[in-house]
Amino acid sequence: MAEFQATPEDLLAGASVTYDVIIPAALMHRDASDRPPAADLVVQLRPVTIGAFQLIMKAAQQDAGLIPLLLIKEALVQPALSLGQVKQLPLGLVNFLIAHIREISGLTEKKSD
Repeated sequence: MAEFQATPEDLLAGASVTYDVIIPAALMHRDASDRPPAADLVVQLRPVTIGAFQLIMKAAQQDAGLIPLLLIKEALVQPALSLGQVKQLPLGLVNFLIAHIREISGLTEKKSD
């Protein structure tokens, strides 16, 4: 297999990639009749860069509960939400989005011995 030297562009290219993520209808808010939406919805996410992650960690020093909210605010491309709107998301949807953001950003759980 041939090897090629990586360029800065090669290494930075992943930061601009976006991913379409399907949100299952079951996670979406139900209407007054308690019926789920008829179709799944799609959002667009981008990986969180190290620079953005450092800013998020610095901003959340006093309140670690801000970390998932700021991660969603940073990673959610379409639809773009304000921090106030992110704070209003249902917890199940927040957990779903955070799991996908962690995956596309290459953030893995630390393994304990």
